[in-house]
Amino acid sequence: MVLEGGEGVGKTTQAAALADRLEAAGIGAVAIREPGGDPFAEAGRALLLGDLPREPETEVLLFNALRAQVLIAHVAPALARGDWVISDRNRLSTIAYQGYGHGLDLGWTRSVCATAADLCPPDLELVLHVDEATSVARRDARGVTDRFERLDADFHRRVVAGYLTEAERAGVTVIDATDPVDIVGEAVWRELEPLLPR
Repeated sequence: MVLEGGEGVGKTTQAAALADRLEAAGIGAVAIREPGGDPFAEAGRALLLGDLPREPETEVLLFNALRAQVLIAHVAPALARGDWVISDRNRLSTIAYQGYGHGLDLGWTRSVCATAADLCPPDLELVLHVDEATSVARRDARGVTDRFERLDADFHRRVVAGYLTEAERAGVTVIDATDPVDIVGEAVWRELEPLLPR
């Protein structure tokens, strides 16, 4: 399953908590992040989150190359073992940030993302959403850490609008993540529970 959303929505926190809860229920679980997940993908992460000049189209292609690496090398084998995989970001992030945020052609961006994501499609995608003030406050509290977080408010507004538009387009559930962590976690669990083994 995949947790998506803009900055400060709590994806990383919820992914870790969900993996712990699955393990406590006797279900093997692995939490991964995008980009990243193995040495090759982590090297690509450093490039993508760093400040070297690049084109947004290059970002789309590199994000998806790293996605393919992790899906083939790590996610598919984990699923074959019977483990659950919780991913902090996937295709919707690339569509939202590069497609909507940077204004790339959405058809092309979706197509590139589908090529990689379809190698191992998720059983469930959820978008976590908070209002702009909450997002800014949470980013300020933890400190800005990468080039995407440093982009201006208009960029982040386009990203959030992109997530909501794509969620509606694809029938992906949007969860209000302004509530305390445990309440958001229960909302995430309710969406996941029907997929759990009986």
